[in-house]
Amino acid sequence: MTEKIGVDDLAEDVFGLNIRGLRSIGVIWIRPAVYFSAAQDAGWDGRFTPSIRLWLSLIALTSLFQFIWIGSDTPLVAAYAEGFRNAGLVPPEGMTLQQLGERAALWIYALAPMVQLALFLLVLGFFPFWGERATYSLALRRVFGVMIPSATLLVLFLPALALVPSSQVAMIGYVIGAVTFLLDALTGYRAAFPVASAFGRLWRAALLALCILILNVIANVGAQIAGIVLVSYQFGLSAG
Repeated sequence: MTEKIGVDDLAEDVFGLNIRGLRSIGVIWIRPAVYFSAAQDAGWDGRFTPSIRLWLSLIALTSLFQFIWIGSDTPLVAAYAEGFRNAGLVPPEGMTLQQLGERAALWIYALAPMVQLALFLLVLGFFPFWGERATYSLALRRVFGVMIPSATLLVLFLPALALVPSSQVAMIGYVIGAVTFLLDALTGYRAAFPVASAFGRLWRAALLALCILILNVIANVGAQIAGIVLVSYQFGLSAG
C-alpha cells in the first residue's frame, strides 16, 4: 500500500523543514529553555528538530532567495561591479562589469555558507565557557540553537535587501551584524547556559555571540575574496 505523501513531506524533502521544524523554531523564539533542555537528550525528547538541521535549512532558504533575486540591478551585484571598475579591471570581450559582478555574487553566495559551516564545526564545538562539562556534540547543538532566531530573521527580511541602494550595502551589513549579535546573545542568555548565574549567563552569551560574529565576518570576507579571485582567474581579468 502506497503511503500518502503530503506538503509537509515535500517541505522536508526540499528544505529539511517540516511542521516539527517550524514548531521547533517557534519554541526557540518563545520558550528557548525547553528546546535547549531537549538538546541534552540524544533524541531531542522525540519532539524537536536538531538545531544544526534547522540552521542548514534556514541557510538553504536564504541561499535559494539570493540565487532567485540575483541580477544586474541588485545592490550587491552593483557593488561588486563597482569594485571591479574601481580596480581598473577590463572585462573580456562580450561581457560587462555587471555580468562579472553577477558571476562573483554567484560564487560568493555558494561559498559563504560552506565556509561558515566549516568554521563553526572547527571552532565553536570547542567553546569552553558553558559553566559545566559539555561534549563537542552538545556544544554544537547549543551553538546552532543560539543562531536559529537570527537565521530566521535573515530569511524573513532578505526581500527588503533587494531594495537597498548599492551605496548603502556596507551600512546594511553593519546593521545585520549588530542585530545578529544581539539576537544570538539574547538567545544564549535565555537558555544556553542553564547552570550559570545571571551575570555568568550574560558574559558567556556575549562572548559566544561575539565569537559567532567574528567567524561570520571571516567567512563572508573570505568568500568574497575567493569569489572575486575565481572570477578574475576564470575570465583572465587584468587592469586596463
